[in-house]
Amino acid sequence: MRPIVLIHGYSAESKNSDPGSIKGIYGSMPQALRTLYGNTGVVEIDLSRYVSLEDGLHLDDISRAFDRALHSADYTHLLSHGFDVIIHSTGALVIRNWLRKFSPRPSPLNNLIYLAGANLGSGWAHIGKGQLAKWGRLVFQTGTERGIRVLDALELGSTETIDLHLFFTEATNSLDQVYKVREHIIVGSQADVSWFEAPVRYAREDGSDGVVRVAASNLNFIYCKLGATAEALALGWRSVSAELESNLARAGVRSVYYEVKRLSIPGQDDRPELPFAIPYECAHSGDLGIVTGEGCRPQVLKLIEQAIASDDGNWQERVAFFENETSTTYAQVSTRQKPSFWPWSSDPRNQYDKHAQVIFRLRDQDGRPINHFDIFFDSLEVARKTSKPFDELVEDHHLNDKSPNVITFYLRVETFDTDQNLWVNQLDQAGVTYLEITATEPETNSVRYVPLRLRLSKAELKQWIQPHRTTIFDIELLRIPGPEVFIISKQ
Repeated sequence: MRPIVLIHGYSAESKNSDPGSIKGIYGSMPQALRTLYGNTGVVEIDLSRYVSLEDGLHLDDISRAFDRALHSADYTHLLSHGFDVIIHSTGALVIRNWLRKFSPRPSPLNNLIYLAGANLGSGWAHIGKGQLAKWGRLVFQTGTERGIRVLDALELGSTETIDLHLFFTEATNSLDQVYKVREHIIVGSQADVSWFEAPVRYAREDGSDGVVRVAASNLNFIYCKLGATAEALALGWRSVSAELESNLARAGVRSVYYEVKRLSIPGQDDRPELPFAIPYECAHSGDLGIVTGEGCRPQVLKLIEQAIASDDGNWQERVAFFENETSTTYAQVSTRQKPSFWPWSSDPRNQYDKHAQVIFRLRDQDGRPINHFDIFFDSLEVARKTSKPFDELVEDHHLNDKSPNVITFYLRVETFDTDQNLWVNQLDQAGVTYLEITATEPETNSVRYVPLRLRLSKAELKQWIQPHRTTIFDIELLRIPGPEVFIISKQ
């Protein structure tokens, strides 16, 4: 039996290692695990014993501190004999960053279990400091420090975090093939009703646990890179200007100047699909918390047991097991009725509506960020009486504060239909949609960006935008200088 290392998440800031402090972070989870695996099988590594969430600390500092802890006399046996890890919330970024920067290949870490891992961000990371101090007490575990640089990595659409995850999609950095790490994802979709009083949409957002969106926790993300075609590279200044005018006017014949350069989908091209499950009535923290809550504990422990028992031979079988647990959860949710005390207009089953997160990151062909752009989903060809315009699926969007060339959209993909008593995919009603992107360089008139217009059929929409998943679009727009920028004159 390998030791199990527990790593806590954001704001679980007890700086002591006494039993009372540990219980404040993990609840009775360590004892439940010891009941299963014995008293010596669980090692709590509370990162706050090494670093706290002070504003000057970076994610790299925390990952390095974890590595130093592993090399200390108390824990060197983990490196030599191997260990498993259970993380909560922000711990997901800590452990993935440790794997990228410090772990040997193959890694001594074998089975990695994410409990509500904030893998692709949290809306809480970019709300105001005053709001976080006032309302964060409802959803976080008593912490008082904010950790600005850590929150930068947690903000929706963080370039740093996107690059961290894309690193492992490369064949030479594959977690399962090169590092020999088997990942498992568990996250709830039930915000605690007591948090609904907060004037913060992310505390009661459908499709999330009140802190982390299901789609943002799920590492089965889709990656698509779009770049210029050969035809676009040959365009002259006048042609680019005319094409831009047509796109801005949204009229006339418009050409296709971009194509897919890379598409990465879990389950294809040697990229495995990771086991992913949603337990019933499971929030981020508190009485319903995935770590501290007692109600969802049996189902969470059932999933953890399966994950800990994973090996190279049975790991992919866990995908079906985890999917079955999610199906069981949704079967329970479908029978819910709106309780008499429920003061909100929505059906409580909509809390489990299946959302998708769509991230656009815009750069030019030289890799420079493009900060002034428009993105439009054109469904004008759709018959409005029988179809749903794509933009009606969008529930939230966020422009990253640190990287304003990255924007994140949140879409309600599957919603509960009370007549059919099941979740229906709204993309089935979307029809043909055009993705349109234009950009400008406000400091000069001597630069044009070739506009992007891409036709997406219903089948392509459903391939690229999936329930409970994030899709990352890396857009490389072609930047063209005007003829006056450099002139050669014959003498």
